[in-house]
Amino acid sequence: MALSLCLAVLDSPRKGNAQAKLDARPDVAGTSASVSAAGTAEGLIKLDVVVTDQLGKPVAGLDRDDFTLLDEGEASRIVAFQAFDGVSAKASPPVEVIVVMDTMNLPGKLEAYEKREVDRFLRQDGGRLAQPVSIFWLSDRGLWSVARPSGDGNALAAELGQSKGFPLSPRAVRGSTQGRPGFGDSPGLLALKALGEIAAAQSRKPGRKLLLWVGPGWGPGSGRQSSTGLDRAHLFEAIQWFSILMREARVTLFSLPVGESDPRVTVYQDYLAGVKAPKLASDRNLDEKVLAVQGGGRVLAPSEDLVSRINDCAGEARVFYTISFNPAKMDGRMVADSARSAEFRRLEVRMGKPGLTARANTGYYDQPYFYDERELGVRRITVGQLAQALSDGGGKPDGELARQLAGVELTERLGGAELVALQARLRGAKARAALVALADESAFLAPAEAEVPADAPPNVAEQRRMVSLGAEYLEKTNPKLPNFFAVRKTIRYEESQQHFDDTGTNRTDYEPLHPVGSSKETVLYRNGREDVESAKAKRSKPGAGEPGLTTEGTFGPILGAVRDAIEVPGGLTWSRWERGAGGLEAVFRYAVPEKKSKFDVGYCCRLDGDGTGVFHALTGYHGQIAIDPASGTILRLSVESDLKPSLPMLRSDILVEYGPVEIGARTYICPVRSVSVVRARTIKILTGFSQSFRTFGPYSTMLNDVSFANYHLFRSESRILTGFDPELDQQ
Repeated sequence: MALSLCLAVLDSPRKGNAQAKLDARPDVAGTSASVSAAGTAEGLIKLDVVVTDQLGKPVAGLDRDDFTLLDEGEASRIVAFQAFDGVSAKASPPVEVIVVMDTMNLPGKLEAYEKREVDRFLRQDGGRLAQPVSIFWLSDRGLWSVARPSGDGNALAAELGQSKGFPLSPRAVRGSTQGRPGFGDSPGLLALKALGEIAAAQSRKPGRKLLLWVGPGWGPGSGRQSSTGLDRAHLFEAIQWFSILMREARVTLFSLPVGESDPRVTVYQDYLAGVKAPKLASDRNLDEKVLAVQGGGRVLAPSEDLVSRINDCAGEARVFYTISFNPAKMDGRMVADSARSAEFRRLEVRMGKPGLTARANTGYYDQPYFYDERELGVRRITVGQLAQALSDGGGKPDGELARQLAGVELTERLGGAELVALQARLRGAKARAALVALADESAFLAPAEAEVPADAPPNVAEQRRMVSLGAEYLEKTNPKLPNFFAVRKTIRYEESQQHFDDTGTNRTDYEPLHPVGSSKETVLYRNGREDVESAKAKRSKPGAGEPGLTTEGTFGPILGAVRDAIEVPGGLTWSRWERGAGGLEAVFRYAVPEKKSKFDVGYCCRLDGDGTGVFHALTGYHGQIAIDPASGTILRLSVESDLKPSLPMLRSDILVEYGPVEIGARTYICPVRSVSVVRARTIKILTGFSQSFRTFGPYSTMLNDVSFANYHLFRSESRILTGFDPELDQQ
């Protein structure tokens, strides 16, 4: 069984997607049997940490227990930990060293010195660089990419000497009154834009990066202190944007000043605390040195030997640690407040061993979309209360009834005759669609207590008999299904989160689950395998050709969950009796732990890099099985994933209902309906300084309502004719 989806990306046409695959039969291709390195659980916030001794030298060989992470002074659980020593454990991809030569406002003598020292750095050790290095040049003409990443220092130096490259030209800051680069922007503002352009580009590349900014060391990026031209509100947005960008891009900034003699160079130290509100925002909060220290980098003193300074910073590419954690609200250390905007929270990494100092990000902005906060005002009601509400509001317009249904959540299952009766009361398409979505989301719940028979539960021996019949059904009866084909009709529902367009001004409001498309496909079941004739699929707009939630494996592989539950000691336990179309049904609960699971949860795409990396992890699952107590026939099966809060997906569930179907003049038990639900993070695009980067956005739900019909045998017929005479046939 597989669930896959493609999530809509906020503020951008780029896509993120996720998938979940369950195949409990080890003989079926595609079964995942282990967790890859990419599947290691991670927290939402990742920090690169450098630990130094009293001499300032990087320290290797530490483990997770040596680190304590404090979030606003309170201990925070480290979700993931990695150690890199540059020898036995190397970062993959290798840490890239980015050298920016900032020559704006520099006298010719200092500009020549800067270029000469960078050239000397590249050519040392015969030009064999320990890390891939790229070179940028920021001058009065704009930002230029001089050399692409390479480990060949001699080739980079030759390219630098020939001044090859292409302009990247930072563009105007959103909300700024400044003109085009070179026509009104101060050197400090140009440098800030250049930093944003470089970091935004690096956010699309995986791994850690060290950004060594060589140039004037006083002011916001370059030159003397100058105004950005932003009001406090937009300035606060810019401060947040840079903070999130540098952390998400995993860029550590180092300030390497040249020719610095101004006594005001230490003023930046008064602005190292995070900005908590727009009224506290200042242009100085965007000083290059402030951004360096806040991001875990350093501010180095001027030196006549610039090469030694560059080597000192580049050396941090080999020995470092990466930890990740979840924000305070998600970790249960404070109550979420959805009305509050991003809140700055101080971070500190403390070492358990004496004489050691850790350096990492000093804070983060705790975004509201870190958490799964449903829309306010959603009421939890019973099926009876829903029926009463629809009866009272029968005369309301279609759209109003649909909004009313979207504002409630059921506490018990709605289906069968009750759903049909409620649908009959509704005349409008919007209200009927909203009712189906509401019922589908409740499909995994227990029925109302009044609907549960009062019959006494069977004794242990009787329960074992039923389970044994169910196992026999799986092993003997179900595999004898003939090859057949059926028509699968899917109605896709999606939840749209509130978001802004690329300009940041036009807002699209939140919209609850609503139909976005439908499709009809021919599903072939041959030799126990399920195939879809996708080429013949008929889709309705706007879903035609667009990615969305896809459900596969309802005919065979999903039943492997029952096999796993039966094999796990204590995996099946009695739940209740239920009334079904054919009489009493025995309902059992089950649970399959992660170590026994073949449920592979995947998410595309990871934020670390260009969005092509895929997250994979095995997860346990649980659910319920409804069995015919007389025959052991499986009548209903739900599979609900046990996902950890730190994963990009919170929910990946599927339910299948089975019933009698006539195929070739015989009756078989086949799927007649299924519901698939996934709740996962969207990818949000944050735009500023005419640049953008990807980060996690709000959670969003996608749901498929699937029905199966028009079952037919998949076969051909032939007849042998006797007495064939070729001569007579030719006549």
